[in-house]
Amino acid sequence: MQAYPQARILTCGTEDLVKDKRQLFVARAATGEWDAVIMSRSAFEKIPVSRDTEEAYLDEQLTQLRMWLAASKSERGLSVKRLEGTLARAEERLKKLRDVERDPAITFEATGIDYLCVDEAHGYKNLRLASNIPGVAVDGSNRATDLDLKMSYLRGRHGRRVATFMTATPIANSVAEAYTMLRYLAPADLEAAGISDFDTWAATFGQVVTDLELSPSGTGFRMKARFAKFNNVPELLRLWNQVADVKTADDLHLPTPDLEGGAVVVPPSQELVDFMALLAKRADAVSSRAVDPSEDNMLKISGHGRAAALDLRLIDHQIDGLGAYLDREPSKVDAVAERVAGIYHDHADIAFGNDPEPGALQLVFCDLGTPTGAGWNAYEELKAQLVARGVPAPKVRFMHESNNDRAKARLFEQARTGHVAVLIGSTEKMGVGTNVQRRAVALHHVDCPWRPADLAQRDGRIMRQGNLNESVRVYRYVTESSFDTYLWQTVGRKAKFINQLMRGRLDVREIEDIGDSALSYAEVKALASGDPRIMELAKAETDATKLERLERAWAAAQRSLAATIREAKPRLERLATDREQLIAALPLRRDTDGDAFSMRINGAAYDKRADAAPELQRALLAVQPYQRDPQPLGDVGGLHLQVSADSWMGQPRYVVSLVEIPRVHLLVEAGDVRQPSIGLVTRVENLPRRLERVLDDVEMDTGKINRDAERAQAGLVDVFPRARELTEVRATRDRLSAELAADSAEKASFVQAAEQPSAPNGSQPRTPTTVPEPAGQAGRPAIAPPPAPPRPRPDEDPRPPVPVGWSR
Repeated sequence: MQAYPQARILTCGTEDLVKDKRQLFVARAATGEWDAVIMSRSAFEKIPVSRDTEEAYLDEQLTQLRMWLAASKSERGLSVKRLEGTLARAEERLKKLRDVERDPAITFEATGIDYLCVDEAHGYKNLRLASNIPGVAVDGSNRATDLDLKMSYLRGRHGRRVATFMTATPIANSVAEAYTMLRYLAPADLEAAGISDFDTWAATFGQVVTDLELSPSGTGFRMKARFAKFNNVPELLRLWNQVADVKTADDLHLPTPDLEGGAVVVPPSQELVDFMALLAKRADAVSSRAVDPSEDNMLKISGHGRAAALDLRLIDHQIDGLGAYLDREPSKVDAVAERVAGIYHDHADIAFGNDPEPGALQLVFCDLGTPTGAGWNAYEELKAQLVARGVPAPKVRFMHESNNDRAKARLFEQARTGHVAVLIGSTEKMGVGTNVQRRAVALHHVDCPWRPADLAQRDGRIMRQGNLNESVRVYRYVTESSFDTYLWQTVGRKAKFINQLMRGRLDVREIEDIGDSALSYAEVKALASGDPRIMELAKAETDATKLERLERAWAAAQRSLAATIREAKPRLERLATDREQLIAALPLRRDTDGDAFSMRINGAAYDKRADAAPELQRALLAVQPYQRDPQPLGDVGGLHLQVSADSWMGQPRYVVSLVEIPRVHLLVEAGDVRQPSIGLVTRVENLPRRLERVLDDVEMDTGKINRDAERAQAGLVDVFPRARELTEVRATRDRLSAELAADSAEKASFVQAAEQPSAPNGSQPRTPTTVPEPAGQAGRPAIAPPPAPPRPRPDEDPRPPVPVGWSR
């Protein structure tokens, strides 16, 4: 409204979206003369389309699948068996996706909406996707299918431009989402390029790479093939930039605070170490199919491992007999509470602006558990420990307490004015739309979400303009030798996709570098492994990535310098020819100002511009389309004219130039010759008058090319200046990778030998071999101590002592 105060805008809040009121709101949107209608995603999804529109969309989607099936039978694209199954499932799936509750009595077509502006567009990434690449295929969500259907309808009515997507994380989880965004916004471009199906797109721009990664159990390593590399980057970025206007924080130069903090590595308790060994055995049983998938599976193991990395009490009610592991040694929650309490006391007396209430704000993100769940939960435990460390209970709040817009606004205001010192919530509850950065001095990642976009949204709550602190701290808490290692590794791998696409450059044909945020994930992964060699490997990979990027930039610069030198000679020869022609044409020029006008067209002379206009029109129209060879046209001002034809953006045009100096020319669009034009005659008449200006340009270009060639010659170097350093770093990286892979294989063989049954026929069984501990346990990096809490002021009572052990 500040930008467009006269605009008629219809908005709705949470209270407008209950069933009856939602129908009233949509009816008002359909019947009013609104410039814009603002509604929630759920309200938009509830608006149905007509039966005809829905059937046309379903038919189009099934036709697409059938075309891919036909391509596969021609040995292109998806495997036939998989796609035949996909086609059968898709017919039912697409119908079920549309078989959801809809508001009656009104359709999307009747609302009059002709353009969509979709905020937080990454929420629609789960569009149906058929693929033969493992782990890429997506069945599709109701929300994404509904948006695609409505955009398809709008394109049929209003052309290709029917929506604007806005998001800070256009690619939230996987490279497949870049293709999904293009399917939403540029399906015609994908079709024209012949890459409308994902596997063809992936074969053009992607590559499956094999890399060493920690196993999900966190106790070993494995080689895993994943889709993790981009090829043909210039072409991919050109396609992406047709619809994407990407602005990063570095591009915008927003006034954000400096970032401090880092990884906080929490040593594992013996109970967690024992439990991780149990998870490893469960994973082996699942892998060997020794257990029914309904009883145990990798999804369940991953869930238990993720929860155990935070606190074993999150799962003690899920697994019988787990109480034997729970001696209540301090865990990650203790480390978070100690650091949060220390920061609170350090900033308790700091004033912000003219607010009467002092003290800073800290944000704590935890996606595991909720404060209203049954039994033990991390939220209540963390609050209890903070209170025990002297943080006032009323100043520790949960985001889950606010269940509507009004309550959220009130809580946010309290956080901005100092009445809340610690705000705890999940990414879903406290991510998008949380603007409490004014006093925020620290942010704590208690756990690691699956998506880099979630981490970006979390960090965006504190790294925002409007924060009054000069610097802020962001801490990532990682329990050593736990599932945290695998989670941070997974997020690091996914972050590669996003950073490569967002930060790619057109002069690089292949990208596999990790951006800054991805590198910080890799460092956390290394810290959590408990093996110093993993940290060394992470550093070697970081150094190699930077040096390889510098080498590519150097190689591209060398190619550019060589091209500059190579192209200088023919360019200078052309300029010398132009200069000679210009100097020779100057004495031939005649004045045509005012009544001295004279022009000859196809042999006929004209001394009036009005008489020359229709003949010039006829002469140009007589030129055959795409007539590249110049044809005689006439003369003006003592110099001869010629004309040729070409096209631009599919439209024909004419090129009128001087025979004596073809560099001096005029471009005439087809629309300029639809009728006789004195203005066109004047433009042709002005060609001889441009000789001096063109001669100046030739002299300037000649000097510039000579200077550029001299600088390029001086800049040519045969060898990358840091080639020796890069060779050494690569050797270190390869050596460490090989050692870790060998240790993993050796450990696996020892485990297999130790578990061999007794030998038959009465022979003595083999002596069990002791499995060596993973290297580096003794040198495990220690947890960085939190800042020491300040002493109590003389005028206040001492803080109550922190109880030893667990608080229930």
